[in-house]
Amino acid sequence: MVRLLPQWLRMQIGVFGFQLWKSCMSVIPPSDQNPAPAASAPKRPSGEIPSPLLRRPARLLLVLLLLLAALWKLGPVAALLNANAATAISRHDHETAGDWLDTVTALRCGNAETAFLRARLARKELRLTEVPQLLKLAMQLGTAPERARREYLLLEAQSGRLQEVLQELNEMLIQDSPDGAEICEAYVNGAVMTGAIDLALTIIPVWKQSWPSDPQPFYVLARILEHQQDTAGALAELNAAVERNPRHWPSLYSRSQLLAGLGRQDEALRDAVAAAAMHANAAPLLLQARCLLNLGRAAEARELLQRILKVSPEALKHSFNLVCEPERGLPVQAELGFAEAALGNAGTAVEWFDQVLSFDPNQLNVRYQRALAMRELGRAVEADAELAEVQQIREKLREIDGLADFIRNNPDQPNVAQRCRIGELFLLYEDARRGEYWLRDTLNHDPNYAPAHKLLADYYDRLAVRQPDYRIPADRHRKAIAEIEGKAAETQDELVP
Repeated sequence: MVRLLPQWLRMQIGVFGFQLWKSCMSVIPPSDQNPAPAASAPKRPSGEIPSPLLRRPARLLLVLLLLLAALWKLGPVAALLNANAATAISRHDHETAGDWLDTVTALRCGNAETAFLRARLARKELRLTEVPQLLKLAMQLGTAPERARREYLLLEAQSGRLQEVLQELNEMLIQDSPDGAEICEAYVNGAVMTGAIDLALTIIPVWKQSWPSDPQPFYVLARILEHQQDTAGALAELNAAVERNPRHWPSLYSRSQLLAGLGRQDEALRDAVAAAAMHANAAPLLLQARCLLNLGRAAEARELLQRILKVSPEALKHSFNLVCEPERGLPVQAELGFAEAALGNAGTAVEWFDQVLSFDPNQLNVRYQRALAMRELGRAVEADAELAEVQQIREKLREIDGLADFIRNNPDQPNVAQRCRIGELFLLYEDARRGEYWLRDTLNHDPNYAPAHKLLADYYDRLAVRQPDYRIPADRHRKAIAEIEGKAAETQDELVP
């Protein structure tokens, strides 16, 4: 259990123990010295009562331990650990916060605040299905229902149900609350999730101004700009986030990805190495492997990937959540396939690629590399058929350019059909996250556009098979479809005489 304690607490315990040992030993005769006979012992002054504690150091230890136990039950230890966890959460240092809360649990001094902070940490680490039960536990232990309710509203907003809680969030924003930054973050995340980018962009400047040392608003704006293909703007925001907190793992991770996309592989590798200082570092290690592959260091990349492969699926998912990049597909196996192909091991590469495509058959680059590897193995007929299909898909993706031009040339129109089609193409064939962005953008321009809801619902249903958290957005879009169809049926009934 001692190993679960923070380093500073272990040191304090060690110092206390040493001091206690000294005080005890000071009244015990040295072992190599014969104790003086009782008659020769110096007499105490008249009226002085010999303390039995001084004659029995074990009793002193017992009294001190009882005092510590009393303090333990009174709560100062839990209060200190909870306060440290809350501070770490506010700094977006989720790993440290988790360590503090785990320490509380290990020491069995948890309370209502511990449960509440665990709920908040679960929300911020995208473990959304765990939050309601943790909030229920917090209330059972004494958390005020109003406080738990406010945290639940943040969960609702972050889960994409911003419209349902918008009025209450607005009221929370204008109040003088210590959770103001948390409210802004959930508000903006909810707006982005529902495609309300303009709303998010109105909140972010206020967030920046009110909490200038917080890296999170800079990071969130960077991700929006990245999806809008404003690479320079995104990089500037990520630089600002890292300046405010060099250990803001999502910013380091995203900046590494962005730099790699710009061909600045050495810089990307430095950021990936820096991000790997986090404890659950499988995600940044995977990023390192990608950089090494891009630098032509395939053997080093393969060695690193084989290490990551030993990480449990739960730990891998947790690492991706910590850098705000939820894991999708089999990214480690895909990179191992690329590494083996680069090293000339076509057969092994195909085996890895087959695993990846059995999980997600729409990864175009994996299909292309697999076809090249099959050609090296002499499977030319299969390879040529696969390459022809990949080429057909790439032809379909060229439609995106024309649709994007149409949207740019008609800025005063919602262009929901065009936006939805772009999202569908990305979702099906190349970049699922970009597809999500376009489909959400479609719903921002028309919240009742059923085709976009259906595409997102189907996509999240597929993800929910292996990652239950995606059931929340899937159900939300199914509900929206039912409401749209219900309104359409009512309108049709009114039109029928």
